[in-house]
Amino acid sequence: MKNNILISFILVCTNLFGSVEDHLSLIQSSIDSGEYLIAEVNCETAISEYDANAALYFIRAQVAVKLDRLDDANKYFIKAIELDNKNESYRLEQEKLSELKDGMTNARNTFDRGRMDDAIIEYEKLSSAFANNAIVFYNLGRVYKVNEEFNLAVQNYKIAMDLNPFEEKYSLAIMAIAQEKAKAGDTEYRRQEFDSAIENYKNAIHYSPSYTTAYFKLARTYFKMKDYENARIILGQNLEVDPRQEQSEKMLGDIYRGTGESEEAIKHYNQAISINSNYHQAYYSLGTTHLSNGDLENARVALNSAIQLAPDYAKAYGALGTADQELGEIDSAINNFLQAVTLDAKAFKIHYRLASAYNLQKQYENAKKSAKDCLNIKRNYAPAYFELGVSEKALGNKVAATDAFEKAKKDKNWRKSAQFELDMLSKGF
Repeated sequence: MKNNILISFILVCTNLFGSVEDHLSLIQSSIDSGEYLIAEVNCETAISEYDANAALYFIRAQVAVKLDRLDDANKYFIKAIELDNKNESYRLEQEKLSELKDGMTNARNTFDRGRMDDAIIEYEKLSSAFANNAIVFYNLGRVYKVNEEFNLAVQNYKIAMDLNPFEEKYSLAIMAIAQEKAKAGDTEYRRQEFDSAIENYKNAIHYSPSYTTAYFKLARTYFKMKDYENARIILGQNLEVDPRQEQSEKMLGDIYRGTGESEEAIKHYNQAISINSNYHQAYYSLGTTHLSNGDLENARVALNSAIQLAPDYAKAYGALGTADQELGEIDSAINNFLQAVTLDAKAFKIHYRLASAYNLQKQYENAKKSAKDCLNIKRNYAPAYFELGVSEKALGNKVAATDAFEKAKKDKNWRKSAQFELDMLSKGF
């Protein structure tokens, strides 16, 4: 849109100031301000009006050189010379361009033969002689990349990008190296070599400071290491680059929840949802945070939203069942627990919760089965042994109940409750 406005402005100016001198002045002004694409448009406009003017073709060639279109530049230099064959400066510029092209060809041949050190020497000589030509630095960067000298590769790509910001491949070349570093970080992360992963992600960010994926992966690594402070800092930097990143907002929520700052966690989960209203994991995290806070109604709202977005989300059904059970809506809790274990048969905590709900409903056979299902997945899980003890006691199986409570008692968190039940059994209750 901005370029369209500028081009329209230039065309208006061209209509007002239509002489060759006016065109040349306008084109030169665009070149001086680094607006090479606008200069190119003005050149085409001027040449369409004055197609036999050597100076216009000469300046058109200069614009093509700035844009690294060397073959086009050569064509326009030759046209300028044809129209004014006595102009020595035109010939000198064309010869200089030929020298650049020949040097590039020779350096490329050296590169293709695998003589990397020699290719670097040749390109560096060209970069000294043609310090304003972006394409030289780009090709030098390519050699350094093949040599795995990534810092030097990116350094030269950035020079190329500064000289000609209109050539997309220069910025893409930098991003390609940043992505390679991030990929290396992923490999190290999977191997749990977290220090090495961090180094690779940091390099990716150093090469491409707007690479949001690398920021997120770096923060994820710190989070995995429980280094919440560094994770929080990196996520903040990431959101400065692009504020609309729901995953970063959710991770911030996870960090604040982990440090006991539930209100801050809720704020970031809501922000994640405002960015992406289909982000079911954020709804789940929001719901479980409300559940931990005892805000059961808001927990149910959030968890129901998660389920609507992801009907096969077993954990959400489990958490919703827990909220229902806390609210005393046991039938609904059982239904949600059953849905959860149908979707994820190995969710041992949900089997335990289901056993607890069945015991509350005095469905002791079902409670016994669910408790045993839990224990088949997670041996020595004290909460399940306790619920098994309750069901066995209610079914009149005193020996089995005593055994279950004795096993539950081994966990310090359940010792007091299990001992109470054992005392009641010994008294015949």
